[in-house]
Amino acid sequence: MVLVRLQQVELAFGDHVLLNKVDLDIQSNERVCVVGRNGEGKSTLLKILNREVTPDDGRVQYSDMLRVSALQQELPKSVDKKVYDVVAEGLGETGEVIAAYHAETAKGADADLNVMEKLQTRIEAADGWSWQQKVDAIIQRLNLPAESDFARLSGGWQRRVMLARALVSEPDLLILDEPTNH
Repeated sequence: MVLVRLQQVELAFGDHVLLNKVDLDIQSNERVCVVGRNGEGKSTLLKILNREVTPDDGRVQYSDMLRVSALQQELPKSVDKKVYDVVAEGLGETGEVIAAYHAETAKGADADLNVMEKLQTRIEAADGWSWQQKVDAIIQRLNLPAESDFARLSGGWQRRVMLARALVSEPDLLILDEPTNH
């Protein structure tokens, strides 16, 4: 099954042409590696696949219900969150609710029961409990310190957290833009 199809895709920034009549099919369970010199459009191509950039010309088709997740080249700056929250954000809005519930339960006896009840209702409506289990499982599998501050981690640990964030949604297409050996 084709996950993404690019046909005659073109993209330029001013006079600098990055992509010229690119054709590409990515099938399910396929692994693709894009190799090229710096500034030749590799990251831009990945951004098109991740729906972050629209090409100037050509056609891009995504399969129905395609879940795409990406591990970007650069680590985010100034993230003032716990590791658990950063990983849960990989689930979008449902992850934000799960992270809020997790933060509230971490308060123990000081937790606001009304807030917890509202969050529980939203989690149940989104089938969030199964996603919460996936957050917990990926954190455990990658041996991440869930309650640590993301900003205080080394670059290698931050990269590992961002990988967990990309994996937690169980994407059909996982984009790794220059993954490192961390």
